[in-house]
Amino acid sequence: MKSIVARLGIPLLLAGFTLIGVAHATDPYTDGWVGHVDSQRLDVCYRVTPLPAVGARLQVMRTSFVVPNKGPLRQQFAVAGYATVTSITDAHCVRAELIQGTAQRTDHVRLAG
Repeated sequence: MKSIVARLGIPLLLAGFTLIGVAHATDPYTDGWVGHVDSQRLDVCYRVTPLPAVGARLQVMRTSFVVPNKGPLRQQFAVAGYATVTSITDAHCVRAELIQGTAQRTDHVRLAG
C-alpha cells in the first residue's frame, strides 16, 4: 500500500509544484503586453482596468519556454527592459517610453516593483 502511495504521490506532488509555478507566472488582471513598438515608444495594452498612472515604471519581460529534464513545458520571463508611462491612449492601452533595454511586440509588461 505504501509503495502505491509513493509511486502516485511523488509525481502528483511534483506536477502540482510545476502547475503552481506556471499559474503564478502571469496575472492577467494586472499585467499587460506590448501591442506596438516604434523605436523607443511602446503601446502597452491591458485586459482589465485600472491602467498604470502616468509616470509609472514598467518592466518589459521576454517570454521563453523551457523543458527541464524532459519534463512538462514551463514558461519563464526574463527582464528585457524598462519603460515609463507617458500617456493614456484609450480605455485599455497606455503609451510608454522605453528607457532601458529592448522591447518586441507581444512582450509581457508589469509594474516594476
